[in-house]
Amino acid sequence: MTIMNPIEVTLMSMQRFNLIPLQEAIDILGVSRSTFDRWRKLKQLPFVKIGKEILIDKKELEQWVRLHAVSLQNPVFTAGASSTVSTQESPTLTVGYQSGTAHMWTSLIMKELGWLEEELAAANPSRVVQVKWFDGANGAVLLQGMVGGSIQIASLGDYPIVLGASLCQTFPAFKPVLIAFDGKTSGGQGISLILRKGLEPSDISEICGWSLTSAAQSSAGRRLSKLLQSLGGGGDQVIHKEMDESMAGIVKRKIAGCAMWEPYISLVNYHGVGNVLFQEGIGEDYLTGVVADERWVHHHEGDTIAYLKAHLRVHAFIRNDPDAAAELISRIKGIPVEIAVAIMTKVRWDASFYTKDMNSLAQLYQENGAVHTSTLSKLQDTRWNGDYLQQAIKALNLPQLDRHPLEGDWSAEQLY
Repeated sequence: MTIMNPIEVTLMSMQRFNLIPLQEAIDILGVSRSTFDRWRKLKQLPFVKIGKEILIDKKELEQWVRLHAVSLQNPVFTAGASSTVSTQESPTLTVGYQSGTAHMWTSLIMKELGWLEEELAAANPSRVVQVKWFDGANGAVLLQGMVGGSIQIASLGDYPIVLGASLCQTFPAFKPVLIAFDGKTSGGQGISLILRKGLEPSDISEICGWSLTSAAQSSAGRRLSKLLQSLGGGGDQVIHKEMDESMAGIVKRKIAGCAMWEPYISLVNYHGVGNVLFQEGIGEDYLTGVVADERWVHHHEGDTIAYLKAHLRVHAFIRNDPDAAAELISRIKGIPVEIAVAIMTKVRWDASFYTKDMNSLAQLYQENGAVHTSTLSKLQDTRWNGDYLQQAIKALNLPQLDRHPLEGDWSAEQLY
């Protein structure tokens, strides 16, 4: 007779009764833990509690979704609303984020903690906003959603920010505006070229003949193309693949290498599955930011400020308690805590605008052909708006920022 341990018994019971773990149900719904708990209390979302474990019957969850969604094709959930409120009467805010990019983990943490919903409710308790979260593989995917109107706010890397500006020429109705910065690192740190294990060029120019990949229309892909061009190669030789696919290709030795961002670089080092060719990073400062559609922002100033308040709170949380933030990332993404801590402490979590940041973007605009002038005044007029960030800072009783970009290098004292 085979004796099963308690874990095996629990797994068999879950399969028999069609039960799924709490985190799996949260992932299916695409919401934060706090929103899920609120739905359990206010909207009678069905659950089963066995000891300390909360389990969800998948069939009952599907029935609950049908009951509370506008349609099966486009389910929309009401965060923090009572069951008597019709979802059709509530405005929707869809946030695009990239859980696979460490410099933009702000949105992932915000989603998990439920701070956006909290700030929206605090701004207007009588108004219910439906918050949806879309996890994009890269910035180009998120831009596509913004152009189509399905995403209102998104976290993007510096090159996708510039790409969004260039799309204005093709889609005049689409006017993206940068409303805050996110994670920053100097000198291109956080982006590097990873080669498969055992592959080391005797001369750096050798890489021009190798099969190299990176995400399409990405900050990493752009830097790799520039590097190859500087070595006499062709920037167009880069093969477009998502990070996970490239990571698998490196491990299985199917590709020579890939231009990657964190946390992939640190994970390669941690597991010893490849070689980091440029430990110091590639290129100039690596910037990420929060972009929104200008027309939407104009008509939803309160929601915009609520988002930025949550954004600033997460930045403070990461800076003040990186261990707690890393534990949260570890639980969500399965990344070792020590790796998450090491990555997050290297990033400058700062929403404020600096002249050097705007000049870096202006240079990218010029390279991309989106803007035919690099003057800062032109960029200020058309590509960014710091007024909403100022209002969020004021609402949180933080030291006020000047409405113009800060001069000089990044300040250790002024962090937002």
